[in-house]
Amino acid sequence: MNKSKARTSCLKSLSALLIAGSILAPVASQAGDEYSPGYQYDMRGYVVRDAKGNCVRTSKWSPTDAIAACDSTLTKERAGEMPVREKKARVTGVTTQIDLAILHAGDDFAFDSAELSNSGKQVLDATLKSHSDDYIHRVHIAGYTDQIGNDEYNLKLSQRRGDSVMKELVAQGLPEERIRVTAHGSADPIVTCPGLAGAARIRCLAPNRRVEVRFVIPVVNTDAAAEFVARRRQDEVKDKNIQVEAVAVDTPIIQQGFKDATKIIGDGCSKEIATFCDDVPIGENRVLNCLYEYNAQLSGGCKASIDTGESTIEAALGNANFFGAKCGPDLERLCSGVKPVGGALLACLMDNINNTEKRCYDAMIETGLLTH
Repeated sequence: MNKSKARTSCLKSLSALLIAGSILAPVASQAGDEYSPGYQYDMRGYVVRDAKGNCVRTSKWSPTDAIAACDSTLTKERAGEMPVREKKARVTGVTTQIDLAILHAGDDFAFDSAELSNSGKQVLDATLKSHSDDYIHRVHIAGYTDQIGNDEYNLKLSQRRGDSVMKELVAQGLPEERIRVTAHGSADPIVTCPGLAGAARIRCLAPNRRVEVRFVIPVVNTDAAAEFVARRRQDEVKDKNIQVEAVAVDTPIIQQGFKDATKIIGDGCSKEIATFCDDVPIGENRVLNCLYEYNAQLSGGCKASIDTGESTIEAALGNANFFGAKCGPDLERLCSGVKPVGGALLACLMDNINNTEKRCYDAMIETGLLTH
């Protein structure tokens, strides 16, 4: 074998080793340190430590991810506090929030034009940014014109305006399969302007020349979280628990976990939802159940997103359980007369932060409810 072939063979072998090493990293790391996604690892599979000897955490670290090699005190404290874990990320009480943005002709479209102006683009950009942490399940775009001109022309103009909005949303990163465009022409006028003609009538009919953009966003409320926790506690009361159940539910920990999981699964399975579950309404776990029915046809990315979403909920439940265990005594002592609704318990704890025990104060920092 000549040197060139030998070098090529060596590189291929090295590449294969690196690929295998990346796939088996969790297994390899266990030889040196217990593996957890909450910490950084070197090529040998050992936890990376800083100059002071502290383990280097990833941005995804939470108390649920703590390992004895790095946070022995934390893991000892949690030894008797097992998080409630659901096999599938299922919540029955999901509702939807509709965020309406209206683009007006004259400001966002020129008269008799389907070209979206900079002002219109800014409206869409601002709306998307306001939901950067949300999963946008669907966008319904409805195009309208005024009554000037014939119906066929107006219908086509309203379609072109709706298509322009869709094109801009796709350019800003929203998957096209989530967007629906309908054209209504001069139907459903906001104003009629009887007795006016010419320029005065054009000005008066301006509100009718519009594109209505409705963003459909799933929302998990406190009642849904409470129902979920109560069901899990009833199912697994023998070996798992939610410490101070009302306290855990009344924090944003669980709701944020569901919100994050919804976004992860929705974004990762966007094409599958559009292909297999397009007509399935949100709520009562229908969309996720639909995906499970088509499990064999789901992409690897979608399956990975479902797994990540389930893990996100598990971590949230574990963190809520941890918080409830550490802060339950303080809440009973400081906030016994406060009803656990609307975040009232957490607000009470914040108001009395100087009187809380160190264990509760530390738990609030570890779970992100309180910053240094």
